Amino acid sequence: MLRLSAADISKTDFAYQQKLHSLAYIPNIDRFLDLRYPKAGRHVVALRDAAGRLLRRASIDSCLAARAAYEAELAEQTRAEQQKADLATRLAPSALAPCRADLAGPAAVNQLADDFIVQSTRNDGVVFVDLIRMGWTGVQLKQHAPAARIVAQRRQERQVMEAAL
Repeated sequence: MLRLSAADISKTDFAYQQKLHSLAYIPNIDRFLDLRYPKAGRHVVALRDAAGRLLRRASIDSCLAARAAYEAELAEQTRAEQQKADLATRLAPSALAPCRADLAGPAAVNQLADDFIVQSTRNDGVVFVDLIRMGWTGVQLKQHAPAARIVAQRRQERQVMEAAL
């Protein structure tokens, strides 16, 4: 019977450690598979001594170290994604126009008139698609566009009159 080295564990303890840590030893390819993270696609090579005997404790420790490194990598990815999300939430209010879909009545007419003025100064004219991108709905545009055109035209005329004086 082979003697175990003082640092190694028995076959029974080895089997228990594999179950405890969700590891599978695949003897055909002499590698361990981490069953807790099967999608990681990692196989850890079994460690052997000079005589070719499996070093069970060292192999289990190697698998656990590989798992810890993988979990650290996952934590880093999660932290990076969280940083991106935090940055997006800080930038979104200043980068995106406020939603106009919940506006109704005079507030909608005034905001649509402002958007008409801004769009007409930026482009050759006001385009329906640009207003939809700004958050307006088709129903709102059909309902408030005639009144908003009149308000926008009066505001621009007032600005021209004030500039002339």
